[in-house]
Amino acid sequence: MLAILSILFKLAGVVFLCIAALGVIKLADPFQRMHAATKAGTLGAGLVIIGSVIAHGALDATVMGILTVIFLLLTVPVAGHLLGRAAYVSGAQLTLSGDDALDGVLTRADQSLGKRSDWVSVAPKVQAVDNRDRAPQRKPAPRNDMPVLPALEAVRFAVIDGQVAHVAERAGAIAQRSGASLSAHTIIDTHAIHAAADQARVRRLIRERASDAISELKSVTAETDVASILHYDEGDPEHILRCETQPGQTLLVLPCQGWFHHQVEARMDRTTWDPDGLLRLPSCHSGPVLFVGKTPLPDTARTLVVRDCGEDHLAPLVEWALLNGIWQVTQIAHVADKQLKDAGLAEIADRFGCSYTRHVAPDSACAIPAGIGDVRAVVLGRTPRPLRTNWFSAPWLDRIAPDMAGDVLIMER
Repeated sequence: MLAILSILFKLAGVVFLCIAALGVIKLADPFQRMHAATKAGTLGAGLVIIGSVIAHGALDATVMGILTVIFLLLTVPVAGHLLGRAAYVSGAQLTLSGDDALDGVLTRADQSLGKRSDWVSVAPKVQAVDNRDRAPQRKPAPRNDMPVLPALEAVRFAVIDGQVAHVAERAGAIAQRSGASLSAHTIIDTHAIHAAADQARVRRLIRERASDAISELKSVTAETDVASILHYDEGDPEHILRCETQPGQTLLVLPCQGWFHHQVEARMDRTTWDPDGLLRLPSCHSGPVLFVGKTPLPDTARTLVVRDCGEDHLAPLVEWALLNGIWQVTQIAHVADKQLKDAGLAEIADRFGCSYTRHVAPDSACAIPAGIGDVRAVVLGRTPRPLRTNWFSAPWLDRIAPDMAGDVLIMER
């Protein structure tokens, strides 16, 4: 008799577990699925445990079974309540009709996290240039007597609050011209959270700023042939953005300022943490890193400045940038010490229809002379030292040129 009763309890429990599993799969929103999951943890599992207690009949099994059922009854409903609260606050969809009893009681996001992290497509807002009076130009082939970087296959760009539109538009334009894939990366820097006195508050503020950055990204997107998936991560940005592909296959596009704490200033007292990781990313990324200037430049700015400090990969990097249409330039200004040779830049300039000028480098590393005008971008073979985005209240671009407004392309080897 006890054996039959035990089997009946176990069968009833398994039936509830199966129904609960089906409900988790089929029900429409997180709140209904949570309701089904709690039934599996209490009624379904409880009946199976009671059936097992009846089957064993021993005192220790009975005590253990009763304590287990009590534990389930005390914990599973509380866990379900917390999950439901988290789903409501995060903006999960409500499918059942009726009034929202928590409206005005709990702060609720306007959109669910899934929609906020949905796929986006970036349509670059590229300024139209009249090419009617220009003869069609054939893209020069790379030289065979110097190292050649691989073709550009992927463009990745950072989504940072306050630094979204110009970076997204520029990355999208490059990907569209080169036919490369495009991806956007929103990251929460956990180091910034751990350095804060009130970590819970700072985490919430940074996530809100990151959500604002995603919303701004979506506001500047439209239909285009280049598809982009938005990646959302929390952790160390230098580790997340680390790329081990062959140099040249992947381009990382970044703003010239800002960081993945999304400009939330809140660190512990008597600490010196400062978000200088922006200048450490070129050493993490195995390939070119493009720092995009925020100030729009006139169309007359067509000078590409190459700051040569003797790096062997500098000429292949310039050729790679011109082959992939990173900029439309008419002049290459080669800035180098007197003892350094041409390094093939004059021949590259000739093949791409650009004029070539040679300039004596200033004493400081990575700096360019003040007499060069109409600068569109600067190409560097190393990151300016020290790796501080602000050094004695001066932005790092001032180490290249005062009031530097163009792009900076860096690749370290």
